[in-house]
Amino acid sequence: MLISSQSLVKKSTLIKNSVIYCSQSTNVSLGSILFPEPKPIDKNETPSSTSSAPQKSTTKQQAQNVVSSAADAAVNVLGAGWDALSAVSNRITGLTNLPRKDAITNKQLESIVRVVTPETLGQRTKSLIDSVKAASSTLSQATRIEELSNYLLHQPDGNYFTKKERLVPYLLYLRRHEYRKSVVDKAFIGIINECLTLANYVQEPRGKGIRLLSIDGGGMRGLVSINALRRIEDLVGEPVYKLFDYMSGVSTGAVITAMLGGFKVSLDECEEIYKHFSSTVFQRNKALGISSLITSQSYYDTKNFEKYLRSRMGERLMVKSSLDADSPKFSLISALTVPNGYRLFLFRNYSILMSPHAHYDGTSKYKVWEAVRASTCAPGYFEEYLLDGNVFQDGGLIANNPTSIALHECKLLWPGEDIQCVVSLGNGRPTPDVAFQSKSMTLKQKLSSLVDSVTNTETIHVCLHDLLPTNIYFRLNPFMSADFVLDEHRPERIEQMLRDAQKYIRQNEYKFLKLAQQLTRLRSPLQRLLDKLKKFIHIYT
Repeated sequence: MLISSQSLVKKSTLIKNSVIYCSQSTNVSLGSILFPEPKPIDKNETPSSTSSAPQKSTTKQQAQNVVSSAADAAVNVLGAGWDALSAVSNRITGLTNLPRKDAITNKQLESIVRVVTPETLGQRTKSLIDSVKAASSTLSQATRIEELSNYLLHQPDGNYFTKKERLVPYLLYLRRHEYRKSVVDKAFIGIINECLTLANYVQEPRGKGIRLLSIDGGGMRGLVSINALRRIEDLVGEPVYKLFDYMSGVSTGAVITAMLGGFKVSLDECEEIYKHFSSTVFQRNKALGISSLITSQSYYDTKNFEKYLRSRMGERLMVKSSLDADSPKFSLISALTVPNGYRLFLFRNYSILMSPHAHYDGTSKYKVWEAVRASTCAPGYFEEYLLDGNVFQDGGLIANNPTSIALHECKLLWPGEDIQCVVSLGNGRPTPDVAFQSKSMTLKQKLSSLVDSVTNTETIHVCLHDLLPTNIYFRLNPFMSADFVLDEHRPERIEQMLRDAQKYIRQNEYKFLKLAQQLTRLRSPLQRLLDKLKKFIHIYT
């Protein structure tokens, strides 16, 4: 069948070529026979014969055009028939026109794939900045600044060219000019602040130095940190987001950090959310939980957990928290799965230009609830989180105490500033059982010890306690009267947890007083003068 089909194609090709040749030959021969070339005109001929020649030639030309058009139409019909015949033969033989298919595919790929080179990146960044500077009204400026912000959000390497184009000085000038108006457009100020954040601009700390808050993981034991923060608020008289320049959290600490730093939720509301969360998400039929643990490696309903986060946090992007100038910088820490284990990944509400000094990957382009979801997917409790092709696990697996990571980020954001205060909040630890003298351990005890060693937070504390001055570093992590589990939802156990936290606060009141005194230290007059001078030079030079 294949041989006969190929011979059919070959014969069809010969027929086509022969027909086209014959049609072309017929066109020429028929025209020359019907309308021969006119003879040269003799000068001795009469005028009457001379005047009739052009009319006769015109008539012959029209007839020749008609015949030529008919021949071309016949060739087109034969060509269409040939294409149909080729299609039928291809269906029979299974052959296709591979070169044409490959050419189309390559063309499509060229239209889809765009290689971003430094030249194109610089040109695009420059054109967007020039469009902002060329805007003549506040509305057009706001629109173009938003376009530039969206570009820098998805192309952070464009910041390598913003310094050359003096973007930050121009935005500071716009903000300064807007503040001097009788009626300040707060929405426009917020748009400028967001673009400044994405352009790696960081405002100086509000205190004498950098004030840092770090919150450990620990599930429902996050209520311990909430109560400790409430006591700090009562002593200082300011909300948490105004007391710290930088906040960092992992797992349950990421939830608290997002609510306090990103949404400026009060501590009372934060505690109510925790209690409501335990009664909704951490309620599960045992049979369903075990079957889900076998099939999806998660005891609780992950979809219900995501739905709860979205209902509380909405679709707000991490970077949108920088619209307000008094919002702190914060990061939520997760564990990115890589072939040889895990790697730290920071969901930030700020932008850092990648350099040899920046040790951790991160971005600010994702939504707050997505960042919280990626930081709180404890194995066995919730499913791992897939985001843009990356698999994230609970950040507590590799950094359950994120204080050292937060210090590193602060040094990148404010390289010339001193550390004023570091507050590291633990979420409780069980009292050591000194009476345990058994020579062997059960399987349950071995697994519990393994989990405790992985999520240990005191090793980082010991290192920082030796490295930082005692009047700067404050670690608050009480001993608990019982070993509270991560998914604790029993009301009596939660009340017992809160009593332990209050007992620790009363016993360590002196530490809280010293901490509050350190937090309230303001910048000196010389520092404020230097800050104004730096900003003036930044804008006008």
